Parts: sequence; C-alpha cells; structure tokens
Amino acid sequence: MNPFNPILRKKLAEITALNLPIEIIATSHGVIWRDNPLQIVKKYAEWASDYQENQITIIYDTMWNGTKLLAEKIAEGIRQADQDVNVKVYNLAKSDENDLITEVFKSKTVVIGSPTMGNSILHSVAGFIHLMKLLKFKGKKAAAFGCYGWSGESVKVINELMANAGFEVVSEGYKNQWNPDVDAQREAVDFGKAIAL
Repeated sequence: MNPFNPILRKKLAEITALNLPIEIIATSHGVIWRDNPLQIVKKYAEWASDYQENQITIIYDTMWNGTKLLAEKIAEGIRQADQDVNVKVYNLAKSDENDLITEVFKSKTVVIGSPTMGNSILHSVAGFIHLMKLLKFKGKKAAAFGCYGWSGESVKVINELMANAGFEVVSEGYKNQWNPDVDAQREAVDFGKAIAL
C-alpha cells in the first residue's frame, strides 16, 4: 500500500462514484473475491487512510545485548503505563524485514534502538529506517534508544533519520553507557512509560 496511498484513495473514490453493482473482483494475481467483494474495497480504503492500530512496536539491533535489554525494559514500561496497547518487540537481525514493515504499518508509534558504532548506528538499523522512509508512512510517532561505549551518537542519529522519514519524534530518546545496570533498567522502564502517554 505505502507509498501509493494517495493514488489508491483517488482510484477507490472513482470506482465508488460509478455506483456499479460489483459481483466479483478478480485481480491479475491473488485472491478472487466472490462473496461480498466490496469487503476488500472497504479494507483497502481503511488501509490507505494512514492506518494504525493501538500498537507500539520496538525494533532494535544489538552488539552485546545491552540494547536488547533496554528494548525489553522499555516494553515493560509501556505495558505498565497502558495495559490496552499492543506492544511488540523485535530483534532486527533475527526478523524478516517484510514482517517488520507490516508491524510498522499497523503501529501508532515505532521505537528504534541501536548501539553506537563508529559515531553512528548499526548499518542494519540505518537500512531499515531507509526502507521506512521509502514507504512514506504518515501520522506515526517515533522514539529512539541505545547503548554506547564512548561517544553515544546513536540516539541522535536515529531521531534525525526518523524525522527525515516523516515520523513525529516524540522524545529526545534514551541512551545508556555500557550494559544497563539496575538504575539504567529502571530509567528504561520510565522511558517506556513516557512513550506510552
């Protein structure tokens, strides 16, 4: 659907304006809709209208599992603050990009994490943010987090990339030097609570 939502909305409006009885929708590939074919037209109209569910998705990559631990603690904080929100956590290196993009599509907020490497972020995270930018999502929020050893630029880099990709960055982000100790884990939970609100 993304980035073609505006075109799709226009075409759906044109088809609907014809007010023709539609008994079957048979595309050149995919499902043939015979039973109530307008159900898929309604779903496409919904999906093309900057769709989102009550979902927050956390996507991260990690080097020494510090960023992974932050992701888990941020998710814990979100769940504590809002028991109704669906929180999903994914390790980018162990997940299929297509599945992750579907989760971004469904989400109202996306939280991205990367450790700092070479004064920047891991190339896997940079590539995934670039993919999100290409799909031109609208009306979605974002936040960033990560661990670092020396300089700690990853959160700033992620925020800039997410803003450039069209997301509303809702926080300065959370970063932690080295692997998170008990205090840092508690701060990550608090960061998650703030994102949920």
